[in-house]
Amino acid sequence: MGVKIVERIDSDIQGLIPGFMEITHNEIKELEDALNSGDMTVATRIGHNLKGSALNYGFLQLGSIGRRIETCAALNQPKQLLAELQVLKDYVERVEVEYV
Repeated sequence: MGVKIVERIDSDIQGLIPGFMEITHNEIKELEDALNSGDMTVATRIGHNLKGSALNYGFLQLGSIGRRIETCAALNQPKQLLAELQVLKDYVERVEVEYV
């Protein structure tokens, strides 16, 4: 495991973060399935949802990853999408939440 990625999140929503992270793990599986089946419409939706929810919770780096996933899928770029999926997996493995 590499260096931790720190996201500074509002302590008022601390109770929501475990559920959000569980959903993010589920979206990784859904994204893998979409990529394996070539369903770029589903992959685009996942990227869009990931971007929006991450930014709403204050996960800025995750929001950027979601934006790139959405773009790669919308442009039908499976190789780039696979690379972003790996970035996403790495992110969730290394992210550490700091409540402020």
